[in-house]
Amino acid sequence: MEASQKLAFIVQSNRLQGLIWQALLKSQKLAVILEPAKGDLADCISQIASAGLTLPDVIVLDAEAAELNPYEFCRWCRATFPTMQIFLTRCRQLHITDTERRWAKQQGATDFLCGFDRDTLMSGATDNVKRILTTLDYPFLNEKALLTVLLNIRRQLGSTQATRTPASRPELPQGKGAGLTLASAKPSPEVPTTPARQPVTPDPLNDVDWVTSGLHALGNGLARKAAKESFTAPPAVKSSALPKPLPTDEKLADGSAVRRYRGVVY
Repeated sequence: MEASQKLAFIVQSNRLQGLIWQALLKSQKLAVILEPAKGDLADCISQIASAGLTLPDVIVLDAEAAELNPYEFCRWCRATFPTMQIFLTRCRQLHITDTERRWAKQQGATDFLCGFDRDTLMSGATDNVKRILTTLDYPFLNEKALLTVLLNIRRQLGSTQATRTPASRPELPQGKGAGLTLASAKPSPEVPTTPARQPVTPDPLNDVDWVTSGLHALGNGLARKAAKESFTAPPAVKSSALPKPLPTDEKLADGSAVRRYRGVVY
């Protein structure tokens, strides 16, 4: 990877939202690492700095993370690492008011972004990625790569949601003699005798249960890539497929410095 490549930390309590963020930013050639939403993020950043490792250029932080005060973290980060860009997100709110955005910026955040929704995935994702790239002074948006990732995500979300759609109830008999047939017929064991509660279709991008059951399908395209960069150790692979470990003070053949974090060299 190029030495000038930017590093982004994704901290989202909704794992599916985090995977989408990871795929979108990777399409723009950013190095992306998923960090857990639980724990002390400020302590994690401090340890990285103390170890002499490369700090993230941008952090996409879920403002609804249960164990984290996002505004307190933004204030601390502005005072300690002023060049680090913090983008707050809220996956259950599709519109961020001007008041909320101003308040977030006053606390040290770079911007406040909406979460991803099925109906506005294409436009919302494009706008969010543009805002981040503009802050990082990236030369241009790779629209083709971004569109490819978005279409793949939407296709996988659609196929997974289809498998969760409940089967429709059989149609009632129509026409002459239908009432007599219904009155004399015994209830079918497959059809409940009492009115069934109409199922509520969850929003797949925000519903936790759907995320848990739907990650298998979506993971075919996204989760496998994220596994190498999470806290959980990836499955064992052949040694020949792994890059040789490099010490932090070693330089590459072209003289550029090695940048590494959690086994990811970039």
